[in-house]
Amino acid sequence: MIELAGWYFLLLIPLVIYLFFRKQKKSALKFSSVKLLKASAKKDTFKHKLGKYLIAAGLVFLIFALARPQLQKETIPIDQKGIDIAIALDISSSMSSVDFEPNRLEVARATINEFIKERVNDRIALIIFAGTAHTRIPLTLDHDILTQSLNEVTFDSLNKDGTAIGMAISVGINRLKKSDSQSKIIILLTDGDNNAGEINPYTASQLAKDMGIKIYTIGVGSDKTIVEVTDIFGRVRRQAYDGGFDEELLKEIAEETGGQYFRAKDPKALEQIFETIDMLEKSEFEKDDFIQYMELYVMFAITGLLLLLLGIFFDKYYYTKIP
Repeated sequence: MIELAGWYFLLLIPLVIYLFFRKQKKSALKFSSVKLLKASAKKDTFKHKLGKYLIAAGLVFLIFALARPQLQKETIPIDQKGIDIAIALDISSSMSSVDFEPNRLEVARATINEFIKERVNDRIALIIFAGTAHTRIPLTLDHDILTQSLNEVTFDSLNKDGTAIGMAISVGINRLKKSDSQSKIIILLTDGDNNAGEINPYTASQLAKDMGIKIYTIGVGSDKTIVEVTDIFGRVRRQAYDGGFDEELLKEIAEETGGQYFRAKDPKALEQIFETIDMLEKSEFEKDDFIQYMELYVMFAITGLLLLLLGIFFDKYYYTKIP
């Protein structure tokens, strides 16, 4: 089926027909006899009007080209799924623990990158936190910029150490509060207890619940935090610490908001957790169709130009007109 993207150009066709085929006024010059002219000129027959007809037809074809005729080729149904996600990543000094190889932050970074690749239809924001929280990248569909920024995060990206979980949730809420997505979630990844920041995590999670934001909390790390230290002789040795991980807090935050709590004791477990979240969080957009068209205006334009040139040739050069 042929459709016209600019159908209103067709309104020019009646004007072209009128201008070309209206009756011309007779010449005011008088001759005593036109027998000699008639004898030397060809008769005023259809072929003598052919040039005019071709010019008119050429203009009509050019008008059709302006109207952009299109042939519908196929209709492709689109059924997209997508949500708005704020990822809050802990970059406190304890994330340098080498119980994950090479360390917790590097493993978290790589896992989040893989998660982002699978969420092609989602807007994702990146938040980093330690003793305070900061929006690294606001909600975006430009995942290249997102992953580039994530890969540039270091332990020095924030100048205050600690673990401000309440602050991280609050910043995530600010990123999502204006979202009109059917589903809004915060993925909070940390390895420590809330020990910094002015906002209580329970207060922040209650606010998230009121705004319809689910929080998935992930506790990263084994039962011990292992850090590398350099002694006075320049030798690097490993030192292990117990505690520093508040599972109950993370469970309560998740339960309060309708999310889930996960524990990642090794890199493989962390990868599986993000795969689970990927499966859990799918919200359908309204179904739509993508229609492919083949443009025909070039064919009409070329035909119109050829007819126009041919008509001018016949009308002005090939046949002789009698006044």
